[in-house]
Amino acid sequence: MEIYKKYSTKIYSELVVISILFLFFFQLINDFVESIYALNLIEVELNENVLALFFLLTPIILLFFKRGFPNIGFIIIGEIMVLCRILQPLMPVQLKMIITGIGLGCFMVFFPVFLHKLGKGHFEKKGLHLGIGLAISVFLSVTLRVLGSSIDLSTYSWFMWIGWIFAIYLAIMIPLINKRVQEEPPLDTKDNLKIQPGSKWKILSLSIAMMGIITLLYFAFTSPTVLARWTEVDYLLILILFLCPNALFLFLQLYRPEILKRLNKWMLLLWNVIFIASLVIVLLSNTVFFAFIDIYPYFVESNILSILFLIIMLILSPIIFIDFIMLSQELFRSKPSTRKLGGSYFIASGFFLIMVLSAVFTIVWDYIPLVGDIFRDMIWLVYLILGLSFFLPFILVAKNVQVIREKTVSILSNKKQTMVIIIILIIASIVPTIIFEFPYQRPVSNASLSIVSYNIQQGSDDSGNKNFEGQYEVIKNLDGDIIALQESDTCRISSGNTDIVRFIDNQLKLYSYYGPKTVTGTYGIALLSKYPILNPRTFYMESKGEQTATIWVKIIVGTTEFNIFVTHLGNYEDPAEDRSQIVQQENILSLIPGLQNVILMGDFNFRPNTEQYNITVAELYDCWELVPPSLQLIGDVPDSWVPRLPHARIDHIFVSGDLNTTVSRVLYTGGNAADHPCVYASLTGPF
Repeated sequence: MEIYKKYSTKIYSELVVISILFLFFFQLINDFVESIYALNLIEVELNENVLALFFLLTPIILLFFKRGFPNIGFIIIGEIMVLCRILQPLMPVQLKMIITGIGLGCFMVFFPVFLHKLGKGHFEKKGLHLGIGLAISVFLSVTLRVLGSSIDLSTYSWFMWIGWIFAIYLAIMIPLINKRVQEEPPLDTKDNLKIQPGSKWKILSLSIAMMGIITLLYFAFTSPTVLARWTEVDYLLILILFLCPNALFLFLQLYRPEILKRLNKWMLLLWNVIFIASLVIVLLSNTVFFAFIDIYPYFVESNILSILFLIIMLILSPIIFIDFIMLSQELFRSKPSTRKLGGSYFIASGFFLIMVLSAVFTIVWDYIPLVGDIFRDMIWLVYLILGLSFFLPFILVAKNVQVIREKTVSILSNKKQTMVIIIILIIASIVPTIIFEFPYQRPVSNASLSIVSYNIQQGSDDSGNKNFEGQYEVIKNLDGDIIALQESDTCRISSGNTDIVRFIDNQLKLYSYYGPKTVTGTYGIALLSKYPILNPRTFYMESKGEQTATIWVKIIVGTTEFNIFVTHLGNYEDPAEDRSQIVQQENILSLIPGLQNVILMGDFNFRPNTEQYNITVAELYDCWELVPPSLQLIGDVPDSWVPRLPHARIDHIFVSGDLNTTVSRVLYTGGNAADHPCVYASLTGPF
């Protein structure tokens, strides 16, 4: 015990504890929401798993501790949270939902108690620690996701040892938190005069504001590939524009506070307004408002305005951490009791829950009874509410305009080590991105062309477990020249803000194009190719209910130009009563006349000999029907699929008449890696 006290005290760092604590929250919430979504996805309906979201409301427990939360309870729930983080990546989806839910429930109690303990020290120093720790956790999250090709590396494969190191450190430090707080030097007389106990309404507004900032970071900034899929802007550019301004801001906080002291109330308020406005404009300019579209197919053109405001937003993003520091300092200055914090964070957690549900509802609005239509095309409003949630309370504290005081900086330790860590994280993010993102120039043949079409169910297997690696193996083993992916819209909170297209592309080093921007709430469609992708475009089909889209690109093989279409039609039970799917297919087919070397593939949700199928084969040829039975192959698929595949296929590859003699083989394979088979077709040239 003496050895533990001696050495653990030496390595204790409040800044590191805060950074790991926030990182664990982001990791737990990502997998928690993803698990709930996956378990609802495999049933294609809302089910009882949604009730797990009530784990987020555990701060209500603190209302029952009038004299303060016991220190032993604080330690126990902290250690349970750490244990849940260790178990998190090892669990199948159902258990993962429960484990991450328990971990988040513990965090939601632990965090306000932790804030109460921090509030016993120097409020300006503690607020600074909290803001810098939050920034470091975001930098850590970005780096781990870059290294894992959008999957947090510390939760993946044998790299989980990284997370274990963080967990061991935090587990050792949690029992020391109370002791270190008690050792804090007393405030001097001037500081004591600044202490003004806040009302419950003030504590509530500050708590909601802090939770709003954490939510915004979780939604968009801890995984910058989210912003890339919003806008189709280069991922490397987004990384640089986000990491470098925030690193510069942290440097100024630690080493040049006299520059930041020049910021006054009106500068900070204007900075907030421009940042929030830019964020909302980015979303609005990339959202398609389908209620106002009359002519289909509807093509979306590039938007220079969106790119401009994205750049402005990223450059101004340090205001997120400025706000968090000042809000934290004001909270500590108000000296709230544990009970008051518990009540405030219970309501703040409810706000967080509403924001999570609202963001997800903008994706699955067609499956939400009664209120679903309200959320269609409204993702921008979710972010506007988030922005206002921390901007309006910030107005209350803007009178304390000094973001950081020189005296506060002088009592901060490890400034040099902090900047070294941040610089290392920036390098570890940008350099691998340069290596990963650029396709490999390989020799390609014009003697044949192999095509893969695969509905990957948001990167999950047929049981709902995350299965990026398994689906990647299916694709890699087929070695397709052109790979079409449907339901690849994983780059949302509903799928843990991961990006399966980037995951596969980074490993195969192909050219790629991702279809509908994720702000539109449509099925994700992507194309990966060994050949350069030319003139990529996305268009939308007329849809009743869930919105559908198609991507259209050109590639050149040898001297032959191919027109490649990839789509995912809506799923409608009775075409006789609802002709939406037929209309969607007619929208696509209307673009085919006059084009040569057409390949149309995807998840069509219609079977052979239906009306939709018949109007398609009137224009194109079904590859399966073009080869003799000996070359109609059913490979690694579940036994239950085999009897129904030939006549109940809904995943198809169609080609135009100038290619019908080139189809030499068709294969349905893929096992249980997804809930659909992977379709493979081989075309023989030369082209």
